[in-house]
Amino acid sequence: MKLTIDVPQVNLSNSTYKVGLKLNEACERHHKTLFFCWNIRAGIDKGVEMQRMVDYVNWYGENILFKKFEIEENYLFALLDEEHYLVKRALKEHRRLKRLFKIDVKNPMKSLIYIEEELDLHIRFEEKQMFPEFEKNSTQSKLKVIKEHFNLLLTNSDWKDQFWI
Repeated sequence: MKLTIDVPQVNLSNSTYKVGLKLNEACERHHKTLFFCWNIRAGIDKGVEMQRMVDYVNWYGENILFKKFEIEENYLFALLDEEHYLVKRALKEHRRLKRLFKIDVKNPMKSLIYIEEELDLHIRFEEKQMFPEFEKNSTQSKLKVIKEHFNLLLTNSDWKDQFWI
């Protein structure tokens, strides 16, 4: 199965929603999750051994994504009311994505494709719909705390087997 892959340069100006500088600085790490999706597509396109990709996906989920979700839920989503429809939708999507990370051993390719597609859609949703709301409700001090938490996360470059290169 071939997926078209176009790995962009790290440039937040290519993001769907043009965030203001203060939110851009605080949420830069958020956009790097898209690289995880591109890495999965690259692995599939290159015919990388399935177990290598599954190992990477499991590592990424436990060491980066689920921790990123916690930061978003505890700090970023707190910029909005907990009953806000966007927060409810994002929390629902976080739960769904965590379930998707339980790779189906009988059909791991299907699991990887679902993870990549759903996570990409989730990131786009946050960029287009949530970021403008965060922008309206943020303060520099709150954004500084959020950025500090995001900066503690590992990155794709911390994974030992960079099969997507």
